[in-house]
Amino acid sequence: MRANNDAVADLVPVDMVINLTLAAGWYTAVHRPKTALVYNCTTGSLNPFHWGEIEHHVMSSFKRNPLEQAFRRPNANITSNYLINQYWILVSHKFPAFIYDLFLRLCGQKPQMMRIFNRLHKAIGLLEYFSSQEWEWNSENMNMLMSHLTPEDRKMFNFDVRQLNWPEYIENYCIGTKKYVLNEDMSDIPAARQHLRKLRNIRYIFNTLLVVFIWRVFIARSQMARNIWYFVVSLCFKFLSYFRASSTLTN
Repeated sequence: MRANNDAVADLVPVDMVINLTLAAGWYTAVHRPKTALVYNCTTGSLNPFHWGEIEHHVMSSFKRNPLEQAFRRPNANITSNYLINQYWILVSHKFPAFIYDLFLRLCGQKPQMMRIFNRLHKAIGLLEYFSSQEWEWNSENMNMLMSHLTPEDRKMFNFDVRQLNWPEYIENYCIGTKKYVLNEDMSDIPAARQHLRKLRNIRYIFNTLLVVFIWRVFIARSQMARNIWYFVVSLCFKFLSYFRASSTLTN
């Protein structure tokens, strides 16, 4: 996705926003402020969390708690460069989706992966305006409202964003997605990890074959590439010969 790694994401759990709304209603009814007050329920100035940190914690969480039927190995690539972002969308999204849909058509099934990725791109596009810029919000009214609450009310209607532990929050968010959105059982994690290793091996094999194919094309078309290839092969052959000779002398 396109975002600035160093920019503050300014995430806010929705229950904190609701608690602040309820507390603001109470304050308005009891204290009757002369002007309308604006409460910015934000975390950026009080408990900042950056997009680059989100990428790290989300990937770490899904490696510990992988999804059961992942289409590909989970990976995140956050960049602020438009061209690089479009390149990764083409290589990591559209091309695999096209290949998979082609496979489904050949099997007589309805293609679906390209449609899923198009929906994903629309959702990310709505977020892009906010994820690629830096935002600053004033939290004075929120702090003022908190100071008028009793300790009991602060606990019941908690909107103190400074208490948020972001790594724990992201971990719970990912596990919640797995359990309550995708309806996956946490007891099946060993099988999901095995599936993840299978996807990793497929990726390694595909990348290796792609590199060999590209290199063979270069060798066929470039004398310099052939010279480099022969030099590497001869160097490896000499190393193996030396290693065998050394082993013979040692024995």
